[in-house]
Amino acid sequence: MKGAQGIMIAVALGVVGFVCNWLYLEGQASGDQMVQFVGVATEARVNQGDVFQEEHLVPIPVPRKYQGDLALVAYRWSDRNLVVGQKAARTMATDGTELVLHPDLTTPAASDINETIADDERVMWLPVDSRTFLPQHVDPGDQVSFRIPEFGSTSSTKNRPTAGSGQILGPFRILALGNRKGRRNVRQAAGLASGAENVIAIAVKVEQPGGKLEARAETLAGIVAINNFQGVQVLLHKRESGKNR
Repeated sequence: MKGAQGIMIAVALGVVGFVCNWLYLEGQASGDQMVQFVGVATEARVNQGDVFQEEHLVPIPVPRKYQGDLALVAYRWSDRNLVVGQKAARTMATDGTELVLHPDLTTPAASDINETIADDERVMWLPVDSRTFLPQHVDPGDQVSFRIPEFGSTSSTKNRPTAGSGQILGPFRILALGNRKGRRNVRQAAGLASGAENVIAIAVKVEQPGGKLEARAETLAGIVAINNFQGVQVLLHKRESGKNR
């Protein structure tokens, strides 16, 4: 009797297992369709500046219902020809297979900077002191302010900043650093030199077309001119999440 019960239990468990397996496979076939995206294989290790080859790439499957906005920032496997032949903007797949995202390809900015401003904006160039400014930490699109010290008015103090004085003007949006209009690592990976970056272009607003500059830009221009373009200190703002990277 006990033997018969054991056989019945075993048969029942087998049926349950079959049904569960069938349901799982049915779900995979109908509800979890996969979408493939372009990835770099672990063994490929593409370094910054390397040209993507077909053999570097592998498909990375993602369930369609979980892909979210991935298709907006990554390349589908069917479009891998858009990746092959391009240079990598950074070293990839050092710690495992990795998705190729749009910013991972070297696409140096090609637009003129006056095409990147609004109708009520103008481009202003400012020289900065290379001794107190590290352009490798700054990219176009970043926000900066300028600290302008006040200098003494007498003959003995006119070249000395007044203690405890000065003002901060900004923020302003950087459009270019020297001839660089995009990320430094992208230009380097593309084999382009950035050149001197001690002159920066910023976007300033005008009150109306053909009118005066906004008050802070007018003040900045005036003080910089009076001080012979000396003593300007650049203050870098926090970068908004997802910008430039």
